[in-house]
Amino acid sequence: MKKSILTFVGIVAATLSILAADGQNKLTVVVKQMNSTEGVLEVTLFDSEGNWLNEGQKQKVSIDSKEAVTITFENLPNGTYGVAVIHDENANSELDTGTFGIPTEAYGFSNDARGMFGPANFEDSKFEVNGDKQIEINIK
Repeated sequence: MKKSILTFVGIVAATLSILAADGQNKLTVVVKQMNSTEGVLEVTLFDSEGNWLNEGQKQKVSIDSKEAVTITFENLPNGTYGVAVIHDENANSELDTGTFGIPTEAYGFSNDARGMFGPANFEDSKFEVNGDKQIEINIK
């Protein structure tokens, strides 16, 4: 009987530990290869293909160095995510484009994914978060 109670308590404690950890993940995004320190980086985290490039957690940060900028998203539940980055050099809150809609400001996606004639898709950009994680994105 005593052994059964201890086993039950152990199972409950392990389950509570797992549940408590879910949602406590930290994602660190390191953005590299900025052309300048002008403007801001707009880094958006998406949690599904349905939200991809539409609705996500957005952070805008100033650029202190052309070498690398680090952004952190905290308290993330385990799951599948994708990240899009825009170097908004003129800080007008949009990706500027030129002739034929070709971007004139640098951008990038998680996994350094690239689209053929447009933005990368979620499938190519997605990654799993099941604990603290760091990714790097090179913008071009």
